[in-house]
Amino acid sequence: MSGATLAITGATGFIGRHCVERARAEGSALRLFVRDMAKVPAAWQADDTVEIFAMDLTATGDELAQALTGIQTLIHCAATLSGDQERDTVAASVAVIDAVISAQVPHVALAGSLSVYDVSGVPKGRTVDEVTRVNTDGRDAYSQAKLTQETLFRDGASLYGYALSILRLGAVWGPDHLFNAHIGPAVGSTLLKIDGGGEVPLCRVDLAAEALLKAAHENTGVGTLNVLDDDRPSRAAFLTAFRACGWPKRVWPTPLILWRLAAFLTPNSPSLPGLLRRAVLEARHRPVHYSNTMMHNRLGPVTMLPFAAAMQAAIEQQEQQAPPP
Repeated sequence: MSGATLAITGATGFIGRHCVERARAEGSALRLFVRDMAKVPAAWQADDTVEIFAMDLTATGDELAQALTGIQTLIHCAATLSGDQERDTVAASVAVIDAVISAQVPHVALAGSLSVYDVSGVPKGRTVDEVTRVNTDGRDAYSQAKLTQETLFRDGASLYGYALSILRLGAVWGPDHLFNAHIGPAVGSTLLKIDGGGEVPLCRVDLAAEALLKAAHENTGVGTLNVLDDDRPSRAAFLTAFRACGWPKRVWPTPLILWRLAAFLTPNSPSLPGLLRRAVLEARHRPVHYSNTMMHNRLGPVTMLPFAAAMQAAIEQQEQQAPPP
C-alpha cells in the first residue's frame, strides 16, 4: 500500500467527495472507500497518490481493517440521508469501528449531524450550542441513526483509546443540494413556508470538508463541535436568495402555530408525515439560534462567505453543471 495516512469513507457522497477534492488540493495521499467504482471520477483513478477500495462496509470481513493499516486519521462520511439507516449508517459504523480497532487507527473524525440536538427544550430565541441536550425520541430515522452512530464511536473511543473528533454539521448545502427541510414542505411548484422566526442552521459543503480536514490534522482530536456558516439566514432571507434558481413558483406562508396545533391534534405516530409529529416539527422549525463559536476556537480560521453571495455562486455552478436540454 501507499504511504497514505488519511482515509475517507463515503468518498463519492456529497460531503465525502468535497473532502477528497480538498485533501487532494492539499497534497495528501489518500485511501478512499466507495461502494460503486462507477461513481469515482477519472481524475481520482489516475492519481497515483490515491488508492480506491470498492466495498460494502457492512460485509468486508478483515478487508477493511487491512486497508486501514498505517492510517493515522479516518474521516468517516459514509451514511445515508434517506435510505436504510440501520444498514448504511448504523451497521456500517459498527464495521468501521471494528476495523479501526483492529488496525489501531489512532484518530477518527466523524461527519456527524446537528439533528441530534433536542431543541424542543430550548426557549424561543435562545441558542443551541454543544452543551444543549441530545435526544432523538420521536424523530425521523436519520436523526436517530446519527445519534446512535455518535454513541457507537464514543463507546469505541472510551474502550479502545482512539482519539475522536465529532463534527456536528448543520444542514449541508451546495450545488445540487440547495434546499433543506428547515424551510417547509413542497407541493409541486408551491412551497408552504413555515416561519416562526429563528435562523436556518446552514453549513456549506465546502465548509464541512474544510472543517473535517482541519480536525483530521489534530491527532489528539478536537472533541465535539458544531460546524455552521457564520451567516445563517432567516427563512425569508433564505427564500429571497434561493428563488433565483427558479423554484418555487409560489410561496404560501403558513404560521408555525397552525402546524403545532395540527401536530398536537394528531396521534404522533411514526406512520404520519414528519411535520405532523411534534418532535420532528420542533426540530425543523423551532425559532432558535445556533452557535459555532467552539468551531472557530478549536479549528482556527475557516473560509466564510456571505449567505446571499454563496447561494448565488452555488446556483450558477449548478446551472453550469446541468446537462443541456
